[in-house]
Amino acid sequence: RADGDATTAPPQRLTYQPALDGLRGVAVSIVVLFHLDIGIFSGGYLGVSVFFTLSGFLITSLLLAEWDRTGRIDLGQFWIRRLRRLLPAALLALLGIALYATVIAASGDAARIGSDGISALLYVANWRFISSGQSYIEQFIGIGPSPLRHTWSLAIEEQFYLFAPLFV
Repeated sequence: RADGDATTAPPQRLTYQPALDGLRGVAVSIVVLFHLDIGIFSGGYLGVSVFFTLSGFLITSLLLAEWDRTGRIDLGQFWIRRLRRLLPAALLALLGIALYATVIAASGDAARIGSDGISALLYVANWRFISSGQSYIEQFIGIGPSPLRHTWSLAIEEQFYLFAPLFV
């Protein structure tokens, strides 16, 4: 403080910033337009990077605010909140893809999709795709990709949610 008082102000709460939601929306839109193969939107990975950066900032800010308020971070509650936010939509998508794999997909593809589904459910799809040699780029050169290929980014996000609070 300028008047020489050594006391500190109470910690500030992070207020809602609509501009950050807007920027995340732009980032997601860039990824969607990239997947629609619209030539001027060839920076899909830039959209993913922006989304990850903003998510990391927001999650870290929430963790630091909790630490300032309570002197601790309730890891269990943090992880439950993340699961409640992301797991319902992920389960719905996995159910739809399981139905596709059972009814429509060729039997060889169905087995691969099943393994990909388990890795997506456990949020380790990025490691599954790396270890099985499935390249994200294959979908753009005519090789039939897994319908769960996109879950690599969700896996990275969840792995961040698992480890970030431990570092904070």
